[in-house]
Amino acid sequence: MSVETSTDAEDMLELASYHAGGSGFVARRAMPVGAVVALLTGVDVPQPTTYTIQVGRSRHIKVDEVRYLNHSCVPSTFVDTAAGRIVTLRPVQAGEDLTFFYPSTEWCMASPFECRCGYDTCLGRVTGAEALPARVLACYALNEHIAELAAERDSVS
Repeated sequence: MSVETSTDAEDMLELASYHAGGSGFVARRAMPVGAVVALLTGVDVPQPTTYTIQVGRSRHIKVDEVRYLNHSCVPSTFVDTAAGRIVTLRPVQAGEDLTFFYPSTEWCMASPFECRCGYDTCLGRVTGAEALPARVLACYALNEHIAELAAERDSVS
């Protein structure tokens, strides 16, 4: 996969190394709500991994550079798989971490983990949207495949 910035958003991403270990994207400059941070392209893969993104009910793509877009329970961006882009959900300041809510793309994650975002609304263990109740999912922007799967799960037969 490659990450391309829009013409207005050239040089919006910077890879930062954290003192506690790991890496993540930060904003190079301030961005308003709805700014296109990057365009998504990818290669289909047969099995989900830690570094793939679910873009349909059973379709995953390899997205190497997006692996540095870390999770947060209070995300700054939305990975819009239908439009093929990453957009800001709120104003973002220069130097701020660029994050997204992993269950917005992932129904059942290949590599669940303990979230350490530190927000009051932190989910704790992140395993994918499948494990989250409808009332929690309603608080987030979700991709269509996740919303459909949740509706099917929650429908009364």
